[in-house]
Amino acid sequence: MQNLKNNSKTKNKYKSDKKRRHKIPVIIILFVCFLPTFFSFSKNSHTVYANSGANQLTYGFNPDVSINNVLVINTEFDKILFSQQASSPIPLPAANQLMISLLVLEQLELDERVSPSYNAIEFGQTDPKNHSVNIEHNETYLVSNLLALHMYEHSYAATMVLAEQLADSEAACVELMNKKAEQLEMNDTNFTNILGFADLHDNKDWSLDFDLIKDADLLNQKSTLSDLAKLIIALTKNQTAIQMFSEREYFTRIPDGTMIALRHPFDQIFASIDQGISGSWNLKHQDMSFSMVSGEKNQIKYLILMSDKTNNNFAKQLVGLIQSMSEYYVVTSLVTQGQSYPSYDQTKEGDKIGLLFLKTVNYIHPANDSFLHPAVKYVSHGPHSRPLARGTPVGHVVFTLNDGSQIQAEVGSDISILSDNTLLSSLINSLQQNPNLGKLIVVLIILLCIILLIRIFRLGKALSRQIHLYYLNNIQKQLKDRIDRPQQHNQD
Repeated sequence: MQNLKNNSKTKNKYKSDKKRRHKIPVIIILFVCFLPTFFSFSKNSHTVYANSGANQLTYGFNPDVSINNVLVINTEFDKILFSQQASSPIPLPAANQLMISLLVLEQLELDERVSPSYNAIEFGQTDPKNHSVNIEHNETYLVSNLLALHMYEHSYAATMVLAEQLADSEAACVELMNKKAEQLEMNDTNFTNILGFADLHDNKDWSLDFDLIKDADLLNQKSTLSDLAKLIIALTKNQTAIQMFSEREYFTRIPDGTMIALRHPFDQIFASIDQGISGSWNLKHQDMSFSMVSGEKNQIKYLILMSDKTNNNFAKQLVGLIQSMSEYYVVTSLVTQGQSYPSYDQTKEGDKIGLLFLKTVNYIHPANDSFLHPAVKYVSHGPHSRPLARGTPVGHVVFTLNDGSQIQAEVGSDISILSDNTLLSSLINSLQQNPNLGKLIVVLIILLCIILLIRIFRLGKALSRQIHLYYLNNIQKQLKDRIDRPQQHNQD
């Protein structure tokens, strides 16, 4: 009986061991199958994509800004330094005002005289604000007068007169504005009137509790800060626009000959001189405020746009944002002019070309991060042929930033290569590669020239002495001949 029990246990143990032996290969096969997937998952979990937030220039920059729509651009390198709902469509009357200004500067002569229509006078009567100049029908005004009233005092009448001068009617002017917006690739902008009244679908009224985010789809008349930045950059290519943005008082002459000064709509911002502000503009319309400032601080050239449903001009917020931006970002040299690049190119004939950067190239990045990817690539413009002068562009070096954008720095030859690989060419190349040797040779040549000049001077002096003696000998001989001639005559 005991033997039977032992046999039974032995059989059960054998079956159990057999099952385990069958399970082991299955586990191994499953492990081998899922091993690549595991490593793939592990690898992907640590991959940082080019468009991820951590790779953006603005990552880590979190200024204390309570304004709904904000955009900060570095105009020198065309980089966004901060963005908050900058691509959200909102009522933005400033876009209408600035678009009309751009069209006027592009299509009209500033010294052209214009007579307002009855329609413009009537339209101006709806303006709730008092202005320095009342537009009258029986007067003529310079386009420059009207543009100043439009930009500085936001005069309804001046805006309508300009719109009719541009395209005969408001509707035609709006069509012209939309066409220009399309040219500037302002893809989220649509104009339905010249002043920028909030035009909603289905003739709805813009209520006081209108939500800029939730109800944006109701807008017909709309724009974004990103689009408006394109418009302002195009506008500031004109010197008159730059002048209007930067002058705290704009002097203009009205029809009766009187010179008046129009005050800048955002002149108080210029008091913050330590922020490097050089231009600004402000518009409050239908409880919708917009402000923009431009300038340079710590070598950072900036353009800042702010908008919100408020009557605030954002002066304090703008100053704080400029300060934060100038502390977080820095502009440094990526390469400097004359700096060597540790690689070389060659001519078709096999001459080795050393490389140096032809210009200093700067870029903007966070102060605590170089923001540079280690990969650097040289792209040759070859094949290169003799002769090749020193400094001739031969290619460019491509630097990649962490956000995936690239910067190209042009490089040129650090030596001159003559038409033939002669001894003279080798000598010139050696001198270029060894400036101290070149200086020594120049000094030796100068010394040899000085010695040669001294020798020539001495030889000239000796020759002059010999010529002088020759003349004296001739004179002595002539005197002797004269003395000997009478004596010879007497003897005869």
